[in-house]
Amino acid sequence: MSAPGHRDPAQGWLTFFFVCFAMVVFGIGVFAMTTYKVDAPEVTAGGGGH
Repeated sequence: MSAPGHRDPAQGWLTFFFVCFAMVVFGIGVFAMTTYKVDAPEVTAGGGGH
């Protein structure tokens, strides 16, 4: 006489958003690793003209 198992739909949405979040963070990291130039020359500051 036990009730059938209850499935909480919020658990599926939580998993979905966590996976999406992890993919975005991973993508930002890969983008940063491939575009960051360690030996880039420093830009000289402008002389400013007021």
